[in-house]
Amino acid sequence: MSSGGGGKSKTSTINSASLKRKLRGVKSLTAFLVLLLTVTAQSAFPCSLSSLKLRQVPSNITVKVTHSGRPIAGIGVEIVPEAAGTDPVFHAETDESGTVQVTGLMVGKYYLTASHLDFEAGREWIEVVSRADARTVRSFNFQWADDAWKTSSVTGSLVGMIPGDTGNKIMDLARPKETVYPGVAVILKSAFSDAEYHTLSDSNGSFVLPPVPDGIYVLTIAGGMTSVNGIAEETTHVVDLRPTASRSSLRLSLSPGVVGCYGIGFKLSEK
Repeated sequence: MSSGGGGKSKTSTINSASLKRKLRGVKSLTAFLVLLLTVTAQSAFPCSLSSLKLRQVPSNITVKVTHSGRPIAGIGVEIVPEAAGTDPVFHAETDESGTVQVTGLMVGKYYLTASHLDFEAGREWIEVVSRADARTVRSFNFQWADDAWKTSSVTGSLVGMIPGDTGNKIMDLARPKETVYPGVAVILKSAFSDAEYHTLSDSNGSFVLPPVPDGIYVLTIAGGMTSVNGIAEETTHVVDLRPTASRSSLRLSLSPGVVGCYGIGFKLSEK
């Protein structure tokens, strides 16, 4: 009697464990299908550009740009007429106070941008009016690369997810495994000088750049690696190298939506 009951209990335990495994498989497959549908939907529709509100300004305006709360010099400020294909009517770089004074604009509509090394600080659609009133905007404050990675050294690792090894193609995608990327070119370039440093990731996907002066840099990681999300594109990001930074290493994970709107690139992982 007792051995028969024990066999039944053992069978129930096995069935329960089997059911749990199946449920985990269903959940993983469902998550994968949701991801696949999301990526498909994203690729079907182009990036949506947020509409700019037309702001009335006088002929003389002030543009100020900061980085991490401090004024920053060398950020290009450009004003281009609204009509397509026209040349800029104004271009200058911010001074040590992070400021550019724009004077003598003719009445009309323009696009005002502030950027440096393809990293945009701000963009405005403006209309220069002949007579200022309470609605007239006389100055603009922008922030450049405030999402910069802050670190005390430029070392780290390159990781990503590739299909698993279950033997089933769908389940391999639903249950990916982590991998590393060796032999990837990593370039660190000063944001405001010609200083440039190069290295390659090693067999463990790790990279180490030599000690460099503190400052603001642009970190570029080559593309071409494969993952469950697709093929990586070149990734660029601003890095603040500071001895007081709490982070000393950059663990970078290959993820979608990092380059442009939906491109695959490396983002900082907190894991």
